Amino acid sequence: MANSRGARRPEQLKRGAFAAIVFSVLGLLTLVKISGGLDAWRDLAHIDPIMLGIAFGLIVLTWLFDSLRMRALVHSLGGSLSILEGMRISVMGAFVCNVTPFDTGGEPVQAYLLIDKGLTAGQSTAVVAVKAIMNAFARVSLGFAASAALLFSRSQWSLPLGMDIALSVGTTLYIIVFLFSLYLVFKPEKISVLVVPAVRNRFTMRFFKPETLDTALERIDHELREFREALQEFISNRRPALAAVLLLSYAAWIATMLIPAVVLTGLGLKTPYVQAMGVTIIFYLASAYAPTPGSSGAAELGFAALFSSIVPRAVLGLFVAVWRMITYYLNLALGGVLMALGFMRRGSGPPDRITRADNSDAM
Repeated sequence: MANSRGARRPEQLKRGAFAAIVFSVLGLLTLVKISGGLDAWRDLAHIDPIMLGIAFGLIVLTWLFDSLRMRALVHSLGGSLSILEGMRISVMGAFVCNVTPFDTGGEPVQAYLLIDKGLTAGQSTAVVAVKAIMNAFARVSLGFAASAALLFSRSQWSLPLGMDIALSVGTTLYIIVFLFSLYLVFKPEKISVLVVPAVRNRFTMRFFKPETLDTALERIDHELREFREALQEFISNRRPALAAVLLLSYAAWIATMLIPAVVLTGLGLKTPYVQAMGVTIIFYLASAYAPTPGSSGAAELGFAALFSSIVPRAVLGLFVAVWRMITYYLNLALGGVLMALGFMRRGSGPPDRITRADNSDAM
Protein backbone atom coordinates (compact mmCIF):
# COMPACT_ATOMS: atom_id res chain seq x y z
CA MET A 1 0.00 0.00 0.00
CA ALA A 2 1.03 3.58 0.36
CA ASN A 3 3.51 3.35 3.16
CA SER A 4 7.11 3.37 2.12
CA ARG A 5 9.53 0.51 2.24
CA GLY A 6 12.60 2.52 1.34
CA ALA A 7 13.82 5.76 -0.13
CA ARG A 8 14.06 6.70 -3.77
CA ARG A 9 16.50 9.58 -3.42
CA PRO A 10 17.43 12.27 -5.96
CA GLU A 11 20.63 10.42 -6.84
CA GLN A 12 18.64 7.33 -7.75
CA LEU A 13 16.27 9.34 -9.91
CA LYS A 14 19.25 10.99 -11.63
CA ARG A 15 20.80 7.59 -12.35
CA GLY A 16 17.49 6.34 -13.72
CA ALA A 17 17.10 9.42 -15.93
CA PHE A 18 20.68 9.07 -17.19
CA ALA A 19 20.15 5.38 -18.02
CA ALA A 20 16.86 6.17 -19.77
CA ILE A 21 18.47 8.87 -21.91
CA VAL A 22 21.43 6.64 -22.80
CA PHE A 23 19.21 3.76 -23.92
CA SER A 24 16.95 6.14 -25.84
CA VAL A 25 19.84 7.85 -27.63
CA LEU A 26 21.35 4.49 -28.57
CA GLY A 27 18.00 3.46 -30.04
CA LEU A 28 17.73 6.70 -32.00
CA LEU A 29 21.31 6.41 -33.30
CA THR A 30 20.50 2.91 -34.51
CA LEU A 31 17.48 4.31 -36.34
CA VAL A 32 19.61 7.05 -37.90
CA LYS A 33 21.88 4.42 -39.37
CA ILE A 34 18.98 2.27 -40.55
CA SER A 35 17.12 5.17 -42.17
CA GLY A 36 20.08 6.37 -44.23
CA GLY A 37 22.10 8.67 -42.02
CA LEU A 38 21.71 12.29 -41.00
CA ASP A 39 20.53 13.55 -44.40
CA ALA A 40 16.95 12.52 -43.70
CA TRP A 41 16.92 14.66 -40.57
CA ARG A 42 17.06 17.81 -42.71
CA ASP A 43 13.33 17.29 -43.23
CA LEU A 44 12.83 18.34 -39.61
CA ALA A 45 13.15 21.97 -40.75
CA HIS A 46 10.20 21.45 -43.11
CA ILE A 47 7.79 19.88 -40.65
CA ASP A 48 4.43 21.69 -40.52
CA PRO A 49 4.55 23.82 -37.34
CA ILE A 50 0.76 23.71 -37.01
CA MET A 51 0.69 19.91 -36.97
CA LEU A 52 3.65 19.88 -34.59
CA GLY A 53 1.75 22.26 -32.31
CA ILE A 54 -1.31 20.01 -32.46
CA ALA A 55 0.85 17.02 -31.48
CA PHE A 56 2.23 18.91 -28.46
CA GLY A 57 -1.32 20.00 -27.62
CA LEU A 58 -2.43 16.36 -27.59
CA ILE A 59 0.17 15.41 -24.99
CA VAL A 60 -0.95 18.33 -22.83
CA LEU A 61 -4.50 17.02 -23.23
CA THR A 62 -3.40 13.66 -21.78
CA TRP A 63 -2.12 15.50 -18.69
CA LEU A 64 -5.44 17.33 -18.42
CA PHE A 65 -7.47 14.13 -18.76
CA ASP A 66 -5.32 12.42 -16.12
CA SER A 67 -5.84 15.40 -13.81
CA LEU A 68 -9.60 15.28 -14.34
CA ARG A 69 -9.64 11.55 -13.56
CA MET A 70 -7.83 12.07 -10.25
CA ARG A 71 -9.97 15.11 -9.45
CA ALA A 72 -13.23 13.19 -9.94
CA LEU A 73 -12.09 10.36 -7.68
CA VAL A 74 -10.52 12.60 -5.03
CA HIS A 75 -13.59 14.83 -4.80
CA SER A 76 -15.88 11.79 -4.52
CA LEU A 77 -14.00 10.84 -1.33
CA GLY A 78 -14.18 14.32 0.15
CA GLY A 79 -10.71 15.52 -0.85
CA SER A 80 -9.72 18.60 -2.82
CA LEU A 81 -7.63 18.74 -5.99
CA SER A 82 -7.34 21.58 -8.50
CA ILE A 83 -6.90 20.89 -12.21
CA LEU A 84 -3.42 22.44 -12.31
CA GLU A 85 -2.30 20.53 -9.23
CA GLY A 86 -3.64 17.34 -10.79
CA MET A 87 -1.64 18.03 -13.96
CA ARG A 88 1.48 18.60 -11.85
CA ILE A 89 0.97 15.24 -10.11
CA SER A 90 0.37 13.59 -13.49
CA VAL A 91 3.60 14.95 -14.98
CA MET A 92 5.65 14.07 -11.89
CA GLY A 93 4.26 10.56 -11.94
CA ALA A 94 5.12 10.27 -15.64
CA PHE A 95 8.68 11.42 -14.91
CA VAL A 96 9.28 8.75 -12.24
CA CYS A 97 7.60 6.17 -14.48
CA ASN A 98 10.01 7.14 -17.27
CA VAL A 99 13.14 6.64 -15.14
CA THR A 100 12.23 3.34 -13.45
CA PRO A 101 12.41 -0.18 -14.94
CA PHE A 102 9.13 -1.66 -16.15
CA ASP A 103 7.53 1.82 -15.80
CA THR A 104 6.66 0.98 -12.17
CA GLY A 105 7.36 4.17 -10.25
CA GLY A 106 4.69 6.62 -11.36
CA GLU A 107 1.57 5.33 -9.62
CA PRO A 108 3.15 5.04 -6.12
CA VAL A 109 4.39 8.63 -6.47
CA GLN A 110 0.92 9.84 -7.38
CA ALA A 111 -0.57 7.98 -4.41
CA TYR A 112 1.85 9.71 -2.05
CA LEU A 113 1.23 13.14 -3.50
CA LEU A 114 -2.53 12.70 -3.15
CA ILE A 115 -2.21 12.18 0.61
CA ASP A 116 -1.67 15.95 0.85
CA LYS A 117 -5.09 16.51 -0.74
CA GLY A 118 -7.20 15.49 2.24
CA LEU A 119 -7.04 11.72 1.70
CA THR A 120 -5.72 8.95 3.90
CA ALA A 121 -2.98 6.66 2.59
CA GLY A 122 -5.50 3.94 1.84
CA GLN A 123 -7.84 6.33 0.05
CA SER A 124 -5.08 7.79 -2.10
CA THR A 125 -3.96 4.29 -3.05
CA ALA A 126 -7.55 3.41 -3.95
CA VAL A 127 -7.80 6.51 -6.16
CA VAL A 128 -4.65 5.60 -8.07
CA ALA A 129 -5.56 1.90 -8.25
CA VAL A 130 -9.04 2.60 -9.64
CA LYS A 131 -7.61 5.11 -12.11
CA ALA A 132 -5.01 2.57 -13.22
CA ILE A 133 -7.61 -0.17 -13.70
CA MET A 134 -9.85 2.11 -15.76
CA ASN A 135 -6.84 3.22 -17.79
CA ALA A 136 -5.78 -0.39 -18.40
CA PHE A 137 -9.32 -1.40 -19.37
CA ALA A 138 -9.46 1.40 -21.92
CA ARG A 139 -6.04 0.40 -23.28
CA VAL A 140 -6.94 -3.30 -23.56
CA SER A 141 -10.35 -2.72 -25.15
CA LEU A 142 -8.92 -0.23 -27.65
CA GLY A 143 -6.11 -2.70 -28.36
CA PHE A 144 -8.59 -5.46 -29.17
CA ALA A 145 -10.61 -3.10 -31.36
CA ALA A 146 -7.44 -2.03 -33.17
CA SER A 147 -6.36 -5.64 -33.71
CA ALA A 148 -9.72 -6.43 -35.28
CA ALA A 149 -9.51 -3.34 -37.51
CA LEU A 150 -5.97 -4.15 -38.62
CA LEU A 151 -6.99 -7.64 -39.70
CA PHE A 152 -8.69 -6.00 -42.68
CA SER A 153 -5.48 -4.25 -43.69
CA ARG A 154 -3.07 -7.07 -42.87
CA SER A 155 -1.71 -7.10 -46.40
CA GLN A 156 -0.46 -3.54 -45.86
CA TRP A 157 0.95 -4.14 -42.38
CA SER A 158 3.31 -7.08 -42.11
CA LEU A 159 5.97 -7.86 -39.53
CA PRO A 160 8.88 -10.28 -39.32
CA LEU A 161 8.14 -13.49 -37.44
CA GLY A 162 10.33 -12.47 -34.47
CA MET A 163 8.53 -9.15 -34.10
CA ASP A 164 5.16 -10.86 -34.34
CA ILE A 165 6.16 -13.20 -31.52
CA ALA A 166 7.48 -10.35 -29.35
CA LEU A 167 4.27 -8.41 -29.96
CA SER A 168 2.13 -11.36 -28.96
CA VAL A 169 4.19 -12.08 -25.83
CA GLY A 170 4.15 -8.44 -24.71
CA THR A 171 0.41 -8.09 -25.26
CA THR A 172 -0.34 -11.36 -23.47
CA LEU A 173 1.84 -10.33 -20.52
CA TYR A 174 0.03 -7.01 -20.22
CA ILE A 175 -3.38 -8.67 -20.23
CA ILE A 176 -2.29 -11.20 -17.57
CA VAL A 177 -0.96 -8.45 -15.30
CA PHE A 178 -4.12 -6.42 -15.89
CA LEU A 179 -6.38 -9.33 -14.93
CA PHE A 180 -4.28 -10.08 -11.82
CA SER A 181 -4.39 -6.41 -10.77
CA LEU A 182 -8.14 -6.37 -11.33
CA TYR A 183 -8.47 -9.43 -9.09
CA LEU A 184 -6.46 -7.74 -6.30
CA VAL A 185 -8.50 -4.55 -6.58
CA PHE A 186 -11.75 -6.40 -6.04
CA LYS A 187 -10.20 -8.84 -3.55
CA PRO A 188 -7.87 -6.52 -1.58
CA GLU A 189 -7.83 -8.92 1.36
CA LYS A 190 -5.71 -11.21 -0.80
CA ILE A 191 -2.94 -8.61 -0.73
CA SER A 192 -2.32 -9.35 2.95
CA VAL A 193 -1.96 -13.04 2.09
CA LEU A 194 0.96 -12.06 -0.15
CA VAL A 195 2.36 -9.38 2.16
CA VAL A 196 2.57 -11.34 5.43
CA PRO A 197 4.95 -14.05 4.12
CA ALA A 198 7.05 -11.33 2.48
CA VAL A 199 7.34 -9.35 5.72
CA ARG A 200 7.62 -12.16 8.28
CA ASN A 201 9.97 -14.92 7.16
CA ARG A 202 13.28 -16.40 8.20
CA PHE A 203 15.25 -13.90 6.15
CA THR A 204 13.60 -10.73 7.49
CA MET A 205 13.62 -12.08 11.06
CA ARG A 206 17.42 -12.03 10.90
CA PHE A 207 17.50 -8.27 10.39
CA PHE A 208 14.41 -6.91 12.13
CA LYS A 209 12.90 -7.31 15.55
CA PRO A 210 9.53 -9.12 15.65
CA GLU A 211 7.94 -5.99 17.13
CA THR A 212 9.14 -3.91 14.17
CA LEU A 213 7.67 -6.36 11.68
CA ASP A 214 4.41 -6.55 13.63
CA THR A 215 4.15 -2.75 13.57
CA ALA A 216 4.68 -2.77 9.80
CA LEU A 217 2.00 -5.42 9.35
CA GLU A 218 -0.43 -3.47 11.54
CA ARG A 219 0.08 -0.38 9.42
CA ILE A 220 -0.39 -2.35 6.20
CA ASP A 221 -3.59 -3.87 7.63
CA HIS A 222 -4.84 -0.40 8.60
CA GLU A 223 -4.22 0.96 5.10
CA LEU A 224 -5.84 -2.10 3.55
CA ARG A 225 -8.99 -1.39 5.57
CA GLU A 226 -8.96 2.21 4.35
CA PHE A 227 -8.42 0.96 0.80
CA ARG A 228 -11.36 -1.46 1.04
CA GLU A 229 -13.63 1.25 2.44
CA ALA A 230 -12.68 3.69 -0.34
CA LEU A 231 -13.13 1.03 -3.00
CA GLN A 232 -16.54 0.07 -1.63
CA GLU A 233 -17.52 3.74 -1.65
CA PHE A 234 -16.56 4.00 -5.33
CA ILE A 235 -18.46 0.87 -6.32
CA SER A 236 -21.57 1.47 -4.22
CA ASN A 237 -22.08 5.23 -4.23
CA ARG A 238 -19.72 6.85 -6.73
CA ARG A 239 -20.54 5.09 -9.99
CA PRO A 240 -20.93 8.36 -11.93
CA ALA A 241 -17.34 9.20 -10.96
CA LEU A 242 -16.19 5.77 -12.17
CA ALA A 243 -18.03 6.27 -15.48
CA ALA A 244 -16.41 9.69 -15.91
CA VAL A 245 -12.95 8.22 -15.20
CA LEU A 246 -13.50 5.48 -17.78
CA LEU A 247 -14.60 7.99 -20.44
CA LEU A 248 -11.61 10.21 -19.66
CA SER A 249 -9.33 7.16 -19.95
CA TYR A 250 -10.65 6.48 -23.45
CA ALA A 251 -10.18 10.15 -24.32
CA ALA A 252 -6.59 10.11 -23.05
CA TRP A 253 -5.71 7.03 -25.09
CA ILE A 254 -7.35 8.37 -28.23
CA ALA A 255 -5.28 11.55 -27.86
CA THR A 256 -2.15 9.41 -27.42
CA MET A 257 -3.03 7.31 -30.46
CA LEU A 258 -3.47 10.43 -32.59
CA ILE A 259 0.02 11.83 -31.93
CA PRO A 260 1.99 9.61 -34.37
CA ALA A 261 -0.59 10.14 -37.11
CA VAL A 262 -0.42 13.92 -36.62
CA VAL A 263 3.39 13.82 -36.74
CA LEU A 264 3.27 11.88 -40.01
CA THR A 265 0.91 14.47 -41.47
CA GLY A 266 3.28 17.20 -40.31
CA LEU A 267 6.11 15.47 -42.18
CA GLY A 268 4.06 15.73 -45.38
CA LEU A 269 3.17 12.06 -45.62
CA LYS A 270 -0.18 10.64 -46.61
CA THR A 271 -1.34 9.18 -43.31
CA PRO A 272 -3.75 6.27 -42.83
CA TYR A 273 -5.09 7.59 -39.54
CA VAL A 274 -7.05 4.51 -38.47
CA GLN A 275 -4.14 2.19 -39.22
CA ALA A 276 -1.60 4.47 -37.52
CA MET A 277 -3.78 4.77 -34.42
CA GLY A 278 -4.28 1.01 -34.31
CA VAL A 279 -0.56 0.29 -34.55
CA THR A 280 0.09 2.85 -31.81
CA ILE A 281 -2.23 1.31 -29.22
CA ILE A 282 -0.91 -2.17 -29.97
CA PHE A 283 2.62 -0.84 -29.39
CA TYR A 284 1.63 0.56 -26.00
CA LEU A 285 0.09 -2.78 -25.05
CA ALA A 286 3.11 -4.84 -26.06
CA SER A 287 5.81 -2.54 -24.63
CA ALA A 288 4.22 -1.85 -21.25
CA TYR A 289 6.70 -4.00 -19.33
CA ALA A 290 9.97 -3.42 -21.14
CA PRO A 291 12.78 -3.73 -18.54
CA THR A 292 14.65 -0.51 -19.40
CA PRO A 293 13.69 2.79 -17.70
CA GLY A 294 10.75 4.26 -19.58
CA SER A 295 11.11 1.42 -22.11
CA SER A 296 14.00 3.42 -23.59
CA GLY A 297 15.73 1.78 -26.52
CA ALA A 298 13.04 -0.87 -26.85
CA ALA A 299 10.44 1.84 -27.47
CA GLU A 300 12.37 3.52 -30.29
CA LEU A 301 13.26 0.30 -32.10
CA GLY A 302 9.91 -1.39 -31.49
CA PHE A 303 7.93 1.63 -32.63
CA ALA A 304 10.04 1.88 -35.77
CA ALA A 305 9.51 -1.81 -36.53
CA LEU A 306 5.75 -1.51 -36.16
CA PHE A 307 5.56 1.57 -38.40
CA SER A 308 8.05 0.34 -40.99
CA SER A 309 5.21 -0.77 -43.27
CA ILE A 310 3.56 2.65 -43.08
CA VAL A 311 6.46 5.11 -42.98
CA PRO A 312 9.12 5.36 -45.73
CA ARG A 313 12.51 4.17 -44.50
CA ALA A 314 14.17 7.49 -45.32
CA VAL A 315 12.13 9.37 -42.70
CA LEU A 316 11.49 6.54 -40.24
CA GLY A 317 14.21 7.66 -37.83
CA LEU A 318 13.07 11.28 -37.92
CA PHE A 319 9.45 10.27 -37.36
CA VAL A 320 10.31 8.17 -34.30
CA ALA A 321 12.56 10.90 -32.90
CA VAL A 322 9.81 13.55 -33.14
CA TRP A 323 7.24 11.18 -31.63
CA ARG A 324 9.61 10.34 -28.79
CA MET A 325 10.40 14.00 -28.19
CA ILE A 326 6.71 14.77 -27.75
CA THR A 327 5.62 11.75 -25.75
CA TYR A 328 8.77 11.02 -23.72
CA TYR A 329 11.39 13.76 -23.57
CA LEU A 330 8.82 16.46 -22.84
CA ASN A 331 7.55 14.47 -19.85
CA LEU A 332 11.13 13.77 -18.80
CA ALA A 333 12.20 17.42 -18.96
CA LEU A 334 9.12 19.00 -17.39
CA GLY A 335 8.78 16.29 -14.77
CA GLY A 336 12.46 16.60 -13.89
CA VAL A 337 12.06 20.35 -13.36
CA LEU A 338 9.03 19.84 -11.11
CA MET A 339 10.83 17.18 -9.09
CA ALA A 340 13.90 19.40 -8.72
CA LEU A 341 11.74 22.31 -7.54
CA GLY A 342 10.14 19.99 -5.00
CA PHE A 343 13.54 19.01 -3.64
CA MET A 344 14.71 22.63 -3.54
CA ARG A 345 11.66 23.71 -1.54
CA ARG A 346 12.49 21.11 1.07
CA GLY A 347 16.17 21.99 1.31
CA SER A 348 18.97 19.47 1.62
CA GLY A 349 17.24 17.25 4.19
CA PRO A 350 15.68 13.86 3.47
CA PRO A 351 13.36 14.01 0.46
CA ASP A 352 9.67 14.01 1.10
CA ARG A 353 7.31 11.19 0.44
CA ILE A 354 7.38 11.59 -3.33
CA THR A 355 10.93 10.24 -3.40
CA ARG A 356 10.13 7.30 -1.19
CA ALA A 357 7.21 6.00 -3.21
CA ASP A 358 8.93 3.69 -5.65
CA ASN A 359 9.56 0.99 -3.07
CA SER A 360 6.03 1.09 -1.69
CA ASP A 361 3.30 -1.46 -2.07
CA ALA A 362 1.00 0.89 -3.98
CA MET A 363 -0.95 -1.00 -6.57
